[in-house]
Amino acid sequence: MKYVIHTKHRGLSIKPNLIFKDRHAQFIIRGRTDSNYATNPEGRKSISGLEVTLNGAPVVMRSVGQKIVALSVTEAELIACTQGAQEMLHIMRLLESMGLKVKKPMVLECDNKGALDICNSWTINGRTKHMDTRYYFLRELKENGLMVFRWISGDDNSADLFTKNLPNPAFSKHVGHFCTDEEF
Repeated sequence: MKYVIHTKHRGLSIKPNLIFKDRHAQFIIRGRTDSNYATNPEGRKSISGLEVTLNGAPVVMRSVGQKIVALSVTEAELIACTQGAQEMLHIMRLLESMGLKVKKPMVLECDNKGALDICNSWTINGRTKHMDTRYYFLRELKENGLMVFRWISGDDNSADLFTKNLPNPAFSKHVGHFCTDEEF
């Protein structure tokens, strides 16, 4: 309650960085994902956090428990990447159904190098064959030119906000990405 009382002027900042002038403008969809591995003490399921922005304005922010038990940190991150990619595809299809253009490839950022290596290459080893369906989907998006997968430092990944309770400095840094202190 103390936080709510002291931040009554803080609200969601929806300020896109593109002024829509004509139907030929390209919209930029970006995503960030993160996961917190096996944090649910009852079922050991992981938490996925994701954000999707449209021209810099947040349109999807989600924290969701994963439906299956991930067998590794990399698999938990792949599940989060898949959920983020699906949200980005949904927004892309929505805009394109209205006759608007989306800049491709869209960028999805993740802070797990193992998950990105799986998304960006065709190397397979025995330790990852249990998760092949999910990463073939992500690889197909990359092959078709719809999406690229990039690494982002965990300290800079604002999707971290949706996976765990953060210490005050990290919380303040990431919440500034979504909220403003302007009076309404």
